[in-house]
Amino acid sequence: MLARLGGVGSLAQLSAVGIRTSDVKNAVARGDVERVRRGWVALPGAPESVVRAVRVGGRVSCLSVLRHSGLWCATDHRLHVRVPADSTRLSSPHDRRVPLGRPERFGIVVHRSYRADGLDEPDGPVDSVDWALLHSITCQSKMDAIVTLDSALHSGRISRTELEFLCADLPAKYRAYLALTDPNAASGLETKARLGLRRYNIASRSQVKIRGVGYVDLLVGDRLVIETDGREWHTKPEAYAEDRRRDLALAELGYLVVRLSYDQVMGEWDRVVTVIRAIVARGEHRWSARHLGAGFGTGAELG
Repeated sequence: MLARLGGVGSLAQLSAVGIRTSDVKNAVARGDVERVRRGWVALPGAPESVVRAVRVGGRVSCLSVLRHSGLWCATDHRLHVRVPADSTRLSSPHDRRVPLGRPERFGIVVHRSYRADGLDEPDGPVDSVDWALLHSITCQSKMDAIVTLDSALHSGRISRTELEFLCADLPAKYRAYLALTDPNAASGLETKARLGLRRYNIASRSQVKIRGVGYVDLLVGDRLVIETDGREWHTKPEAYAEDRRRDLALAELGYLVVRLSYDQVMGEWDRVVTVIRAIVARGEHRWSARHLGAGFGTGAELG
């Protein structure tokens, strides 16, 4: 049963399937299982992060859940643990008899649980994506939190209505993030670029479909296309060829393309935004009379 539960389980979970407390005690005495914390046991070789979280007195949560769920989030290899809001007896991740003290010594981030109406406490030692998402909003920077929310919305892991209910009891500062989300955003890199432009009052639209090209990441004004190339996909030879096909097709339609690498978005944004602001200042993001005279800008290629 513990193997089915992923290696770590509570006595309540085991009792629910007919395993008696005496059976658990005997297994612990034989060394078949380890008592991790009061009410919790684990198999030898169970996932270390889960065992550590339970020993502290909580569950694996926040970024430690999200980074394995396919959602974009900040890079953080510390163990994030959600504990009850009123917990007073947290333990070392190595020894349940030793007080936790300063969690940063162990590479642990402790989250005091927020209230979340409609969210049930999980039976197991790992939080659901919804619980993890809720705590990631206050744990990350504003931009990274919005990246995560965009990713959750775009992937369909949560709806806008569900997200509003989830965040209802957060401070107003964090609830305001919802107004900056865009469920059309297809990647965290795209969200970072969109928010980076918004900071300079440059409006953009996400995932605009252009006939013969497909969806472009961002469209500024009428004709400035901004494409953000993530490391995983765009470095493959077939992706490289497809990007060039798209760029040429966009040029044939009169669009101006700025293609940005991961490193340019993440590490050279000041330079990038200076270039884009100059393009906008010159009005090159709009169709000119010259473009219209050449047959561009009819809008027939959109959608």
